[in-house]
Amino acid sequence: MGSDTVENTALRLRAVLEILAAEEPSAAGKISRGKVLGAALDRVPLTGSEAETLASGTARGERALVNATTKLVKAGWILKEARSGWSITNAGRQALKDFPEPAHLAAALNGKPVPAAAAPDQASPAEEVVEDVVEEALRDAVSVPEVPAEQHGAHPESVPEPSFPQPESVVLAGGFRSALGITDWDPAGTDLRFAFDRHDELWKLTVELPEGTYEYKVALNGSWDENYGHDAHRDGGNIEMQHAGGPLTFLYDHATHSVITKPEVSA
Repeated sequence: MGSDTVENTALRLRAVLEILAAEEPSAAGKISRGKVLGAALDRVPLTGSEAETLASGTARGERALVNATTKLVKAGWILKEARSGWSITNAGRQALKDFPEPAHLAAALNGKPVPAAAAPDQASPAEEVVEDVVEEALRDAVSVPEVPAEQHGAHPESVPEPSFPQPESVVLAGGFRSALGITDWDPAGTDLRFAFDRHDELWKLTVELPEGTYEYKVALNGSWDENYGHDAHRDGGNIEMQHAGGPLTFLYDHATHSVITKPEVSA
């Protein structure tokens, strides 16, 4: 991960707190996830490799930010309530006051000591330390875990955990009965269950579909309690697709809740 991404992600994390802090606490509705992320990216636009599109269809820098916001939740600084939106806690408001520098805020998120500021007329001896702290603070939230090479006597348990929480299951639920002979819109079905790929942290499913028009959503954990549809919206409209026929791979990214289709890819 480049230093620009590390710096920019730290700036965007602070922007997320500032955006949420600007909301009226007594307001009936909370600001949506999409608006928070969009506003943060407007303040600190994607640059260079951050703008590259990943296999999930999401920009690299946007996914880095989404993953890194899990740090804000773990620290107790923000609340993510999918249906009602995001909000900042009193601890998050205090963090904005206590850590005015993005690098210091990122250090605090990772439980690291915040370097003391140098005198204005001196070069800061802590600058390199801050850079290292930011990198370490964000690396596990932004990077994609690698599956280690098999070793003699190794066990499957040794595979590292995902860098952010994942659902127990992801199912493609839609109008596929006429094409596949399965129950339509079944969130708990096993015929169209995705497999999680730890190399790129994407859920993948490849199916052979005849030519036709289809509608679908992804349902998590075997029920409709959490599902994502058009434009990655929770409880959103059905995703519509026209397919020319043949194998098709569905990719679901839990960091952004986006689902896209591609011609058959290696899973």
